[in-house]
Amino acid sequence: MNYKYCLYSDIHGQKLNMDAVEEKLFAENPDKVLNLGDQVGLGPDPAEVVQRLMDRPEIDVIVGNVDLWVTRKVWETTEAKSPHQEWMFRMMEQTRERLNEDQLEWLDNLPFAMTYTPEFGHDLHIFHGTPYDIGDNDAFPFRLTDEEISEKLSDYNYDVMAHGHIHGPSIRNIKNGNKINQLVCAAAVGMSWDGDPRPSYAVVEYTGDGNWDCRIERVDCDVEAQAKLNESSWIEHSDRIAGMIRSGIFWNPDHMPH
Repeated sequence: MNYKYCLYSDIHGQKLNMDAVEEKLFAENPDKVLNLGDQVGLGPDPAEVVQRLMDRPEIDVIVGNVDLWVTRKVWETTEAKSPHQEWMFRMMEQTRERLNEDQLEWLDNLPFAMTYTPEFGHDLHIFHGTPYDIGDNDAFPFRLTDEEISEKLSDYNYDVMAHGHIHGPSIRNIKNGNKINQLVCAAAVGMSWDGDPRPSYAVVEYTGDGNWDCRIERVDCDVEAQAKLNESSWIEHSDRIAGMIRSGIFWNPDHMPH
């Protein structure tokens, strides 16, 4: 039996990149489409992105840490520790102002994680940051080795685990006892931080008998148009966002979040 999942993540209010990724992703004719969180924040069109997902119940969506920053007003409960974080919190507050109550309620009630079992004993488990933390306190950044991540995931024995959050797609082999599992990062749609400005998605296909085929796809699209849309938007310091979209590099290495 074959069962194909297409996964995408971290749209962050960037609707043109979302358009491009969804066009290619749905052309794969997947059996199921999975969205791994962070629909809003860092982008000019949060309401359009959220409403599109609300109107497509066939897409399974989980929550991301930035989604909850917006819905739960992080700027009221957490003291900003730097000018960078002050800027982020202001952007989250302004993002919230652009969402209606139905959109905020939908975002706030999304599940933390979901598990899919195409065949008994063989599972795909999805989450945003890690299976035990949404991404505010722990993550799987580029700098960690497969061995270091294996230690973090020693209590989680799914065939495939998939996440977003770190804005750099990858497929890692994770050792769990005598078994090798796969950890897939599908992110990101809105902006990449791995040096390649093209948005990405992941394909995870179960091919039967415990076998999985995982791959990353990058999408050629008009990132310049998305960058210009940010520059002409309501976002404070929108040049930072536009620069990340154009370059695929985080705007300030001293404040790299992962």
